[in-house]
Amino acid sequence: MRQDLDLLQGAIDIHVHSAPDLYPRIQDHAELARAAREAGFRALVLKSHNFPTAARAVMVRKELPGIDVFGSITLNLHVGRLNPIAVEAAIKYGARQIWFPTVDSVNHAALVGGETGQHGKGLVVAGGLSEYTRKAPRIRVVGPDGALPPEVREILRLIAEANVILNMGHISYEEMERLIPAARASGVRKIVVEHPYFSKITLEQQEKLVAAGALINYTAGELLPRWWRVSVEGFVAGIRRIGVANTALSSDCGQVHNPPPVEAIRITVQLLLEEGFSPAEIRTMLHENPARLLYD
Repeated sequence: MRQDLDLLQGAIDIHVHSAPDLYPRIQDHAELARAAREAGFRALVLKSHNFPTAARAVMVRKELPGIDVFGSITLNLHVGRLNPIAVEAAIKYGARQIWFPTVDSVNHAALVGGETGQHGKGLVVAGGLSEYTRKAPRIRVVGPDGALPPEVREILRLIAEANVILNMGHISYEEMERLIPAARASGVRKIVVEHPYFSKITLEQQEKLVAAGALINYTAGELLPRWWRVSVEGFVAGIRRIGVANTALSSDCGQVHNPPPVEAIRITVQLLLEEGFSPAEIRTMLHENPARLLYD
């Protein structure tokens, strides 16, 4: 078997998008899971910016045995902002990852040039957003006084109790600096900083976040044309600097303008092989580190 294809055997993608969703997607949940199972993947975590996916994951697992499909919740406006009650329900449904705000965060607007709730031409809600939604206050994790509000501390308690993944979403580095130590103090063991180049997190900042207890998730989406944020050489240099042991690989794909998630992972694996990463190093980032997040 070709080496890139062999490395997909046992792969885990903890950041993948599929339909139904408010945004157009290239595959639905079943199509995605079937393709991943055929490629030999061990597990997927379904993500939606707008709707919890844990209950959907239960149904996909029932219909498609042979691959673990897990759900998540993203704490955007559609689930009531930083809502501990929604987090509690999602965890009871089996969610394995809790995303802090993404497209509705204050920081997201800075990342995409002033727009919130969408991603410019690359990701637009069918029919657009209502005026009410566009004018809704966006979300910050840290209060005006620099403290974490009570609802955030309750969410951290729930994540720690369930031993699931806390993902930083699209919040700012400054918010991460406050959130990660508080999460660790609350007993949270699994912390992920997502697509650092999309989020404009420097290598020095990535190193500090790793030292604080986070794993950095490098994504294929950062290399692909619509949201290109980093060259292959920069992607590789970042992994080498923060270390394979501190890195995971995901697709962050499912958009119509990107290849399907399985192919996006395959492309990323092949690029890393061409850049001198050993199969063992790639397995650490694509198999072992994500497995610790989902199964330990």
